[in-house]
Amino acid sequence: MRLLTTRELAHAIGVSESSIKRWADEGVIRASRTAGGHRRIPLPEALRFVHEHRAVVLHPQLLGLEQPASAVLPADPAGHLFSALCDGEESKVHELLSSLLQGGTTVADVIDGPLRAAMTRIGELWRHDPEGLLIEHRATDIVLRALNAVRMSLPQTTSGPVAVGGAPSGDPYTVPSLAVATVLAADGWRPVNFGPDTPLESLARAADWLAPRLIWISCTVGPLSRSRIEQVVDLARTVATSRIEVVVGGQAVAPGTFPKLANLRVLSSVSDLAVWARTLAPRKAALAPRRRQRAKRLASPAP
Repeated sequence: MRLLTTRELAHAIGVSESSIKRWADEGVIRASRTAGGHRRIPLPEALRFVHEHRAVVLHPQLLGLEQPASAVLPADPAGHLFSALCDGEESKVHELLSSLLQGGTTVADVIDGPLRAAMTRIGELWRHDPEGLLIEHRATDIVLRALNAVRMSLPQTTSGPVAVGGAPSGDPYTVPSLAVATVLAADGWRPVNFGPDTPLESLARAADWLAPRLIWISCTVGPLSRSRIEQVVDLARTVATSRIEVVVGGQAVAPGTFPKLANLRVLSSVSDLAVWARTLAPRKAALAPRRRQRAKRLASPAP
C-alpha cells in the first residue's frame, strides 16, 4: 500500500504541511509513524479525508487520481466564477481556479482575467440588489482563501529575492495586495504581504529590516491625495540608495499620477508586474545578524 508523506498530501490539497501534521496528531487523519518518527498516511486514508472534508485537490496525480472532470476548461470562466461566488460555492471556485491553472493559464492571467472580471461584476451588485454588499463580502472571503490555497500549492523557495508590500493607510482592500504576493510567489519570489491599511513609513521600515529587492503598493481607494502621492515619492527616494524598486498599481492609480523616478514604476496589471519583475536581477544584501534573523523569519515560507 502506498504511503504518503505529510508534505505530499499538503501539496496535493493546497494546505500547509503543519496543518496536515496537526490533523494527524488530532486524529482527523489516521497516520502511522516510521522508525524515525515521521508520519506516513495510507493513500486510502488520504482519499477518505479528501472525500469526507470536501478538500479541493490541486494536484490529483499525487493521489493517484485521474485529471478530474472539473479540470476541463470552462467556455466562460469569468461567468462561471461569478455564479459560484454569488452563490457562495467555495469548492466550485477552488475547482475552477485549479482547472485554469492545470490547463496552463498563469496565475497572473487568472487574476487579471476571469477573477478580476467576476469580482468587478460582484462589486456592482449593491446598485440594484439589496443583498449585493453581503454577497461581495462573502465573495471576497472566498477569494482570499482560494488565493491563499493557490499560493500554498506553489513550490516553496528559500533563495528567491524578497518583496514586501501592502495597501496604504486608509485602504481596506485585502484581495489586490494578496494577488500581487501570489503572482510574485509563482515567479519564485519570497513575498511578505503586510496587507491593507499599512502606513508607508512602515514599508520604509520593512525595507530597512528585510532588505527586499522590490516594494509594492496597492492603491484601490481613490482619488489619491497630494499627500499620498508625496508619501510614495518620498518612499521611493528613501530606498533608491539601497537599489530597491517601488511599484505602484491599483484602480486608484491613473497614468501620470506620479513623477518619473528611476526606481518608481506604475503598472496597470499583475501580468505587467510579473513580466517586469522577471527583469530584476536578484540581489543579496549584507544584513546585520539580528536583521538577518528577522528577515529569515518573515520572508521564509511557512513550515
